[in-house]
Amino acid sequence: MRTPTFAVALAALVAALPAAAGAQQNLYPQAAFVGGVEARQYSFGEKFAVDKLRQVAFPMGVIVPVGRRFSFDVGTNYAITTVVRPDSAGGSDSFSSFTDTQIRASYVLGTDAVVASVLVNLPTGKQTTTLSQFNVASSASSTFLLFPVNSYGSGTSVTPGIAAATSAGNWNLGLAASLRFSGEYEPFSDSASNSVKYQPGVETRIRAGADRLVGQSRLSLGFTFSTFSNDELRGGGFGSGAYDPGNRFIVDAGLQSPLAGGIVSVYAWNYHRAAGAAGDSAGSSIGNKENVFTFGVSGAFPLGTRMSLEPLAETRIWTPEDGSGYLVGLGSGLRIDLSPSVAFVPGLRVDFGSIKDAAGVSNSITGWGLTGFLRYGF
Repeated sequence: MRTPTFAVALAALVAALPAAAGAQQNLYPQAAFVGGVEARQYSFGEKFAVDKLRQVAFPMGVIVPVGRRFSFDVGTNYAITTVVRPDSAGGSDSFSSFTDTQIRASYVLGTDAVVASVLVNLPTGKQTTTLSQFNVASSASSTFLLFPVNSYGSGTSVTPGIAAATSAGNWNLGLAASLRFSGEYEPFSDSASNSVKYQPGVETRIRAGADRLVGQSRLSLGFTFSTFSNDELRGGGFGSGAYDPGNRFIVDAGLQSPLAGGIVSVYAWNYHRAAGAAGDSAGSSIGNKENVFTFGVSGAFPLGTRMSLEPLAETRIWTPEDGSGYLVGLGSGLRIDLSPSVAFVPGLRVDFGSIKDAAGVSNSITGWGLTGFLRYGF
């Protein structure tokens, strides 16, 4: 029920600040619209509970610089998620809706070494659904699988944040922090049409980043820590209670180097979620501990003055509290600059791997993804 979009945005701020320091300029060089389509499907072995999971999403967003210091961006998605059951169970279920809309305002302070921002999550997504629809929508919320939308609606929230950067010798150092305050919302109604109310706790997020030149290459390092106050669930036939969702840790590293007239990036990151605990006196574990490790290589190689090839190879290893899984992905994008203001990027990706449940039963996974993104600067 929690989305990581602000973490990505804030990490981008930290990465951008060192380069901007000392030259008063906006975070965005020009206004732009970004939109497109992203389709992804996973097929599972015959022993798995479902046959296929599929999602088609239509992201859309606008970024607008205002003057030399202020900027804002707005983004949302329309997504269709489908669960296809094995022939023995029969049938399929789909859920479609707009997601919440996120609006962020950023302001560059002083000599560009500090950026303050506020992100507001507007509940334009369909928050209250039937339990069946909720189960379909939440099937795409896995941190292991790569669905473009993992949450349709999570109520109103406000996230103020601040990021700062400085130089220390050959290193650029950045630090960012944010707090997310969320309102209560109704994720679904139970079989008796009783509304279930969910109150997320306050999220505190801190990210540290560093980068430097190593010869002709650029090395970047990062660490993110998130902690939460207790979430609360009440109403319907599920009873009421509070629980600690568990702290999260992300460590990431990347090396970007010139090669054969293009650029090659080697990256790795590890996401760890500590076990959450029920709000009872015993503080018993709720079994949501997990770890995801990803290692990959990507590139960008010019094929002419207006076109470049962007290949990707990636391995992902998942270790939940029970069971395990891995995915190997291969793909490529093709960036086409249609004009100085318009770029189109189609892409294709295939994945294969395996997932093992708590009983040790393994199931194969095969997946594919198709993307097409258009960026128009104005």
